[in-house]
Amino acid sequence: MAATMAAARERGEPGRRALYFCGSIRGGRDDRALYERIVSRLRRFGTVLTEHVAAPDLGVHGEEAAGGDKLIHERDLAWLQQADVVVAEVTQPSLGVGYELGRAVALNKRILCLFRPQSGRGEHSKPWMATPSLPSFLRTQPSAPSLGPLSTVPTHKKGGGRERKGGSMEGRPLHLPPPLLVLSAMIRGAADGLRFQVWDYEEGEVEAMLDRYFEADPSEEVAASPEPTA
Repeated sequence: MAATMAAARERGEPGRRALYFCGSIRGGRDDRALYERIVSRLRRFGTVLTEHVAAPDLGVHGEEAAGGDKLIHERDLAWLQQADVVVAEVTQPSLGVGYELGRAVALNKRILCLFRPQSGRGEHSKPWMATPSLPSFLRTQPSAPSLGPLSTVPTHKKGGGRERKGGSMEGRPLHLPPPLLVLSAMIRGAADGLRFQVWDYEEGEVEAMLDRYFEADPSEEVAASPEPTA
């Protein structure tokens, strides 16, 4: 990891964009493999200053820098100032990513935020999201009738009665799509469709999204997202 950061520090590649990637570290590493895909794709379009965010050996406790958190803060701010474009995966809530985005706005950087509403994670849920303790395949809308503790569709006997075993209802599981999650208004509301873009996507689309953003004419702003989020 140290070698990667040193290489980023000494990028010295005239004509190539300097890219700053933001992803959760101490806020949770559930998306680390996705970050690795993002960093790999970003290398096509410039030098990624923050490749270490995707490193497999970087856990939720963060880096063990000799200068501690102050050194990390000063180093990352220096990279942020160098950056031509900031790309942030904002599905996993992270105080650090939010702070980086705020500083990037103050520096008038071009920013692309990527968010997955179907991920099962986020700052808020839609009103119909079921109790978080239930697994996703048992979540129902409040208007649905209560079907007992197993949340299954009952099996009806020919006589019209419902068959039960062991005090619980027999039947097939009620499969519903995962709840849509809502991105923080402080990020969604900052989008202006020009310098600051927020794009909703599904995990399998991440490479195509990055291609679309960076393959636009660099002298023009990227077209607004097809979703009503920019």
